[in-house]
Amino acid sequence: MNNQVANGVDVMNNELVEQSEQQEAINNEEELAKKLYRLRKLNEEQAIEDERYQREIAESDEWYQPSKKKRANQIEYVEALIENYYHRRLQENPYYRYKDRNGTVSKKTSTTYDYNDEELINSLPDELLKKTAKKAELKKLFQSEKVDGRKKIITDNEGHPITEDGEIIKGVIAKEKTEVTIKTTK
Repeated sequence: MNNQVANGVDVMNNELVEQSEQQEAINNEEELAKKLYRLRKLNEEQAIEDERYQREIAESDEWYQPSKKKRANQIEYVEALIENYYHRRLQENPYYRYKDRNGTVSKKTSTTYDYNDEELINSLPDELLKKTAKKAELKKLFQSEKVDGRKKIITDNEGHPITEDGEIIKGVIAKEKTEVTIKTTK
């Protein structure tokens, strides 16, 4: 109870000091010296508060990190189990997807392209090189087919895409990657 009264008095004193500081102006060097002293003391108080804050944050972080690391390892382990199960089910049924009140497990397939610019310039015919100055335009020339409701680039055995004209583009390697997406409900 005494702490609350003391805190209340401190708050009232601070409010009075703030009000008086807002209403006054510095008129001579003696007042300037007092204000400089007040500013120095306020900066010292702030530095002490900042130091205490940083110490408390460090202590809190020190306490928090072991449990966070342990939980992250557990999450990683459970996700690996779920992914393993999902991949096994995906081999049985390529359209497999799981959804219930606790969350969903599905797949996302994406294609990434690795470019070798020097080899690409050497392997492209001159007319294609003039037409496709940008890599995004080059992708439009790749032959594709619809698989599982999405566009899939047709490649040779080494992963090089094939154009609509049947030419193999040697400077590009298309890699298809399937990621398992695990989403829990909130």
